[in-house]
Amino acid sequence: MQLNKLSLVLATSMLLTTSLHAQEAAGAKAATGSAIGGVSTTVVVAAVAGVAVLAAASSGSSGVAAVTTTATQDAASSATTASTASTQAAAASTQATAATAAVSSLVTGDAALTAQLATANTAITAATASAAAAATAASDLLAASAVTVSGVMNGSRMICAAATTCTKAELAALSFKAATTAKTAAEDALYVNTLLTSLRAALVAKGKTIPTAFDTALATAVTAAAAAQTAANSTITSYTATLAKLGITGTTISLSTGTTGSTSGTTGT
Repeated sequence: MQLNKLSLVLATSMLLTTSLHAQEAAGAKAATGSAIGGVSTTVVVAAVAGVAVLAAASSGSSGVAAVTTTATQDAASSATTASTASTQAAAASTQATAATAAVSSLVTGDAALTAQLATANTAITAATASAAAAATAASDLLAASAVTVSGVMNGSRMICAAATTCTKAELAALSFKAATTAKTAAEDALYVNTLLTSLRAALVAKGKTIPTAFDTALATAVTAAAAAQTAANSTITSYTATLAKLGITGTTISLSTGTTGSTSGTTGT
């Protein structure tokens, strides 16, 4: 045991020394602070990660490291599909906005149609916000899953409390947020399309001629919303896998189903 500890200390010293020399060889300018302050963030992170690997090997915790690695892989997959869901949901909102703009002149003077259009526009605003929230959650989860010695700031947001590690609970919570926000974004996008379809039917019933631009935009929005739903469900599946590998019992999130969308029941059941 003493030999292992001594080996770890020596290896740590060598790794840090090598990292410092690498920084100096790269042509770093004169230090303006302490010696360690002159080392780039990348070098420090690499050194710390290397020490962590040595520590794990020395302590015989390779089994735990393997479990954490597979869990973060699932989390990374969840982050990727959550990002896809947010992107597709945002695209659906863009097309929905184009659709309402195409028929705005047709509702003039008709209170009922004007109200329907207003409802659709309000839903589009909410869907756009949901897509943005999903993008943020996906970004945070990706940042946390990208490092096994985790923990971190993502931009200006602190996503894990410790400076260099994320706990199992924190990774699980970030995974949950990514999955729920992705599902909400998809559901909101589907709901907007339901409102637009209803508005179209109301316009036709009033003898209005539907512009081609409206139908084209709506069709594109429908495709994007369906893609967002598929990606959101993949995110939920990866979230479930992450919990299983972390050994944590978390909130179950039901898959998004149907094509009508909803603004309720998106936080898990």
